[in-house]
Amino acid sequence: MSKKATEIGIFPLAPGVDLVNGDTGKKFQDIMKLVASQPGNIATYWGRQVENPDSLHLGVEWESLQHHLDFMQSPEYGPMLEAIQPLISGAPHLYHLYLPESSPFSGPGSAPVTECIELFFEPSFGTAAYDANFAKFMEEGTKHATDAQGLSGGWGEEEHDHPEIGKAKHFGAFVGWPSVEAHMNFRATEVFPEVVKHLRDGPKGVKVYHVPFQKV
Repeated sequence: MSKKATEIGIFPLAPGVDLVNGDTGKKFQDIMKLVASQPGNIATYWGRQVENPDSLHLGVEWESLQHHLDFMQSPEYGPMLEAIQPLISGAPHLYHLYLPESSPFSGPGSAPVTECIELFFEPSFGTAAYDANFAKFMEEGTKHATDAQGLSGGWGEEEHDHPEIGKAKHFGAFVGWPSVEAHMNFRATEVFPEVVKHLRDGPKGVKVYHVPFQKV
């Protein structure tokens, strides 16, 4: 049985583009509806990064990786790519994560703000050890981060290019919060170092940013 896959898409937006109103807003919403209507699509989320609003982020839950690959080979995909070109300023970055079915992207992705964590590992790194670390991070985070609204994480399908590591294994994690301030407040607590040490034990590179996702 195929495992569910979460597609993550990161798009550099054209300056000043409006994804909600006017002609560009309608065009973007039509694109999102097309993605959401595809066979095997479970849910589609989008949002602009808080730290860089010119960065559009998508989170698309698929029944399997193959369902997304089939969409990419469909007659509708080419025209969709053409339609999105005026809205973006460069090539998108697409990748896939395998998140546990017990804690899908829709958990943290449905919160008012989602903390997005990208973790990069040496290609030879054994995944089992970090699986145990992340399980401990989830356990401690659930216990102490009482404002958190959902937590998930999993390994990526693809290797990523990292400026220091080169080809790197990739792990994506997500934590839902009522606000960015709520996350910052938790970071200031005495217990935070004891929680986050499990997350940071293993990766050679880490990125953290926030996205207020909306469901299509």
